[in-house]
Amino acid sequence: MFDLALGGGYPFGKMVNIVGDKSTGKTLLASECIAKLKHQYPNLKWVYDDAEAGYSFDTSSIYGFDICPDGTEASETIEDFEYNVSKALDDLEPDQPMIYVLDSMDSLTSNAEIKRQQERHKAKSSGKEITGGTYGLEKQKALGEFFRLKRKELKDKKCLLIIISQVRENIGITFGSKFTRTGGKALDFYAAQIIWLAEIEKIKKKDTPIGITIKARVSKNKIGPPFRSIYTDILFGYGVDDIGSCLDFIYDLRTPQGKGRQGKIDYDGKQWTRNKLIPYIESEGHEQVIQQMAIDKWVEFERSISCEERKNKYS
Repeated sequence: MFDLALGGGYPFGKMVNIVGDKSTGKTLLASECIAKLKHQYPNLKWVYDDAEAGYSFDTSSIYGFDICPDGTEASETIEDFEYNVSKALDDLEPDQPMIYVLDSMDSLTSNAEIKRQQERHKAKSSGKEITGGTYGLEKQKALGEFFRLKRKELKDKKCLLIIISQVRENIGITFGSKFTRTGGKALDFYAAQIIWLAEIEKIKKKDTPIGITIKARVSKNKIGPPFRSIYTDILFGYGVDDIGSCLDFIYDLRTPQGKGRQGKIDYDGKQWTRNKLIPYIESEGHEQVIQQMAIDKWVEFERSISCEERKNKYS
C-alpha cells in the first residue's frame, strides 16, 4: 500500500522525508525499506544513523540480520551528518546502491549550538548571564548547503537518503498547517517525497495492544501523484502487515476515518472474516494475488479521477 501511495515506492538517488509523532512507525518503516531492498539487491549498502540512540528493534529475529548493529557510529551534529554521508558515498563500489537513514533530524545539534552552550556555561561560572537568542536556523542553512553540493552525487551513486523527522506543533498559526518539523524549507524544497504519519488506533488482542494502525499521507511526490493517503497496520515484533492492509483496501474494511470495521469477505468460493482469511492466504501462497488485486483497484481508482478526458487547448 505504501508503494501504491508513493507511485511505485521510494526512489534511489533522491531524498525522502518521513514525518510523524512518537510511536507512529517512522523507524520501522525505514527498517522495512532496508530489509526489502536488501533482498532485491544483494550488494546493497546501508547506513542506519541512529542519532537518537534509541534504536531498539530486534531486527535479527524479524528480518534475519541486524539493521543497526551495536557500535554503529551515529551523528551528533549536522556537520557530523554531512561528513558521514560523504564518507559513505566515497566508500561505495561502482553501481552499488545505498540507503542512508538519519533517525532523526531533530536529534542533531550543530557546532555553533555547542559553542553557544559552552559560552553560556563559561559566563555562568563567572557570575554572568548570556541572554541572546538561540539562532536556530543552522540546521536549515546547513541542509540547504548540503543538498546543493550533494544532490547530483546522491543521484549518480543511486543513494536513497531517508531523513526521519518529529512532528512539532506550529504555535501561533491561524492559517496554514498546524504542524511542522525541523529542517524547514530546505527539506520541503529538496525532498522528492514527504510522508506524514499519524496513529489512528491501537490493534488489540485480548485487550492488550499488539500493534497500531497508521495513516500515511504523501504531501509531496515527484515520482507519482501527490496527496495520496493510505492506512496500514504495523504489528509489534513483525512489521508492516501488508496482506491485512491490502485486504482492508480491497474490501473497504475501514471507515473514512480509518477505523477498522467488521465485514464478510468473499474469497476463493467461501466467506471469511479478515483475521481467518490472512493465514489462509499465507498458507496457500496467495500473497501476490492479493497484492495484484490491490494494485488493480488502485489503478482503476486513479483512472476514474484522471483528467485525461479534458481537452488540451494547446494540443
